[in-house]
Amino acid sequence: MKHSGSGHDNGHQPESGKSVNNDLRLIAEKRLREQRGVNEEEDLNGLVEELSIHKLELEIQNEELRKIQGDLRVAYDRYAVLYERAPVAFLTLSTKGNILNCNRAASKLFEVPAQQIIGRRLHDFVAPDSQDDLHLHHYSLINDSRTQSTSLILKTKGNQSKTVLLDSELDRQLNPGELSWFASLTDISDQKRLETELTSLNRELEERVEARAQQYLTSRQETLAVLNAAADPIITIDGEYLIQSINRATLRVFGYAEDELLGASLMKLLTDTGALVFRRALADCARELIGQAPKVRRELRCKDKSGEQIPVETALARVDEEEHFMIIFQDLREKRRLEWEVMQVAEDERSRISRELHDSLGQELAAMSLDTRVIAEDLAQTDEAASSKFMGFSEKLQQCVADLRGIIFDLGPMEVSDGGLVDALEALVRNFPENEGIKCSFHHSHSEQIGNLPHETEIQLLRIAQEAVHNARKHSQAKQIVVRLSGKEDSIELQIIDDGLGLPVSKRPYLSGQGLRIMEYRCSLIGGALNISNFSPNGTRIACCIDQAPDKGTHGNQ
Repeated sequence: MKHSGSGHDNGHQPESGKSVNNDLRLIAEKRLREQRGVNEEEDLNGLVEELSIHKLELEIQNEELRKIQGDLRVAYDRYAVLYERAPVAFLTLSTKGNILNCNRAASKLFEVPAQQIIGRRLHDFVAPDSQDDLHLHHYSLINDSRTQSTSLILKTKGNQSKTVLLDSELDRQLNPGELSWFASLTDISDQKRLETELTSLNRELEERVEARAQQYLTSRQETLAVLNAAADPIITIDGEYLIQSINRATLRVFGYAEDELLGASLMKLLTDTGALVFRRALADCARELIGQAPKVRRELRCKDKSGEQIPVETALARVDEEEHFMIIFQDLREKRRLEWEVMQVAEDERSRISRELHDSLGQELAAMSLDTRVIAEDLAQTDEAASSKFMGFSEKLQQCVADLRGIIFDLGPMEVSDGGLVDALEALVRNFPENEGIKCSFHHSHSEQIGNLPHETEIQLLRIAQEAVHNARKHSQAKQIVVRLSGKEDSIELQIIDDGLGLPVSKRPYLSGQGLRIMEYRCSLIGGALNISNFSPNGTRIACCIDQAPDKGTHGNQ
């Protein structure tokens, strides 16, 4: 055993270290024998046991290796099936581009059997237009050693071309010591076709959008030209009253710069009373259909940058679902001035007619009544019948004179003297005809607002009172008429109350005729509101209310 072990060891030692190793082994064996003593038989039994254990270990390792080999064979078979049946074409190629192996999908993609593919160069299946791309792909793969991708066009038997995506990477494990590369080809023809169609659609869409944008720009320019050519201010606002757009007339009428109005609140251009009227009008407009012609119209007062009040008629229209509204402001100053002049001419004519009736016809009727009474008295002693006829004729003439005085009272417009509106209304009541059985009275509250009214406002309130008293005297069958003027901190109210027929309106034709329209018009001239209602227990109440009394000179431009 010693010789055998020594010979086995010497057979594997280098020549230069044989003697040294032999000496060491001899020394080790000697020391081992000294340690073990004479019990060499026990050592042999231990070695046999160790060899038996080592044999069992080798058998177990062989069983494990056989199992692993079987698993590898199953995995290889499974991989081979997946490789062959994969929907993507797989190729194994040499570094020169020759095809070493391919799967079924490659045969279908190239439209030739697999045996006609293996051994040929990949370039043989690529269209001429893609040859340079394939050469560059091959060169980059060999020199860069990283995965490369490129799209190629394949040769086909039909007219329809095929576009594929080529992904390649080097494979050093297929043939040790020799480079090869693994490639996959994915048919992206449909994707390319869709990309081409999408590009065409995008180009067409861009052209349409550009054309539509040009149309919109042209339309906007035309709209702006029309808006800027309009004589009336036109303003667009959102649901929070913020100004979105304006035209040039807005700047001219209100005296602001464009940057001072855009984004600002529309309430900047309205008086407090005008703001209340506008809010109610906007609430009505919000219920209208989009795009309709303006139906909601209101008269209110605006103010320019200097604070001067401007009477306007507003026309509101709803623009879109986002609560945008367009407002047209018609400046009524020139219209009011012309109407004021016409009304003044009419009043001057009424005054002239009243004076002529008083100075001519009235005097003659009074003289005729007096003459007939004198004749009746002279005939009383001689001809009683004739005297009675002349006396009756004289009384009829007296009644004509009384009626004429009533007409003169109605026609003759009273003037507001230095005493103001209170004195004028007192004079109106004082001159009321006393022979008709109607009592007319005047009441007023002492207020600073009443004393500070503009002269034009005083005149219109006096004319409203005259018209209302005249209508009540002629048509209401009233026994009492009350004229009341009251002033508060932010409002003035003129009331004419009678105890006549009262409502409904259908039973008061005088309120639905010219008289009402005149009173409403006069009230609108001074920025007020006219209200007609029943008065308890019976009768009618006509009220003209000015929510906020303007300063003197407000209506001077009318």
